[in-house]
Amino acid sequence: MLDLFVPVVPDERQHPIFRMLLQPSNAPERAVIDAWASGFVDRCGKFTKEFQTTFESSFWELYVHAALRASGAQIDFSHASPDFVVSTPTSFVVEATIAGPAQGQPPAFGPGPPVVPTDLNEFNRQAILRLCNSLSAKSTRFLSYYAGLPHVKDKPFVIALAPFDRPSAHLASHRALNAALYGVYDDEEATLRERSAEILRYDISSVSKHAGASVPVGLFTSTAYRQVSAVVYSALATWGKVRALADAPERHTAYQTLHPNPTSIVPRYRVSQQGAYREHLLDGLYVAHNPYADYPLPLATFDSAHVARFVPIAGRAVELHMPADFLLWRQLWTLQPQGDASTHRGQRDG
Repeated sequence: MLDLFVPVVPDERQHPIFRMLLQPSNAPERAVIDAWASGFVDRCGKFTKEFQTTFESSFWELYVHAALRASGAQIDFSHASPDFVVSTPTSFVVEATIAGPAQGQPPAFGPGPPVVPTDLNEFNRQAILRLCNSLSAKSTRFLSYYAGLPHVKDKPFVIALAPFDRPSAHLASHRALNAALYGVYDDEEATLRERSAEILRYDISSVSKHAGASVPVGLFTSTAYRQVSAVVYSALATWGKVRALADAPERHTAYQTLHPNPTSIVPRYRVSQQGAYREHLLDGLYVAHNPYADYPLPLATFDSAHVARFVPIAGRAVELHMPADFLLWRQLWTLQPQGDASTHRGQRDG
């Protein structure tokens, strides 16, 4: 069992969320993460140090571990890499990664509430670029190294990806993912401007990086990424997920959530109080299948009432299968007693 919460680095090197987790009032949150880590094997001997210092990538890896187990996967930790070698009920391998901030940009965790973007197109452009950067890096790593490993050969290769590229990253939902993988862009700015009754959606082939340069998108619309079988993605596997799963009935927390609306482009909005709110580990999780994959991931692998899936259909197109009550977005507010520094002084978390 990992001793994640026994400090192994000095206070000044600890990540702000790790320091927050050490607060006595956050014992229920520590219990959630310890449960995610149950059965996890630190094969490199530095996981705890990375969890305490850089946090997000290790946190996401623990979430992926918990999600795999919740989906019935048996994990073989006898191999050093990739991150997860799944043996049953179907055999595939998973490499976990995050989309981090661009150089010089603020980290995902910072003081105060996340800033709501004023230009959705610019927000989406940056989010798409960060996702493509991470997907490209892991695809290259697969081709140069993982593909040659005997325990990886002839198995589906899955990239588990989460956006931690800015303080408001959890607002991205699946818009950037759809554009990066399938070249389909939802233009919310135009939809709002024209007061359209439907989301204005169109195909794109690239996104501008800077003047004179662009990055190709639609990675799953040709054989270019055929080595990647699927992408598992969540923008909501965050501190808010831990809060939502923690057993803390005495907390004064309000949860704002959005869910699909079959009759309108405006999602259904809910507000729930602590004690009445329920969230599943897999809520907010997407599985995006590659219709051009050399080794397709079986569609039943993450078949759950909590998971949305981009599923291949005729002609190698895909369609989004989303549960009726799928968790599109979550924001929570926790009021803390005066002087308690365990959260953002009563401010909001995603």
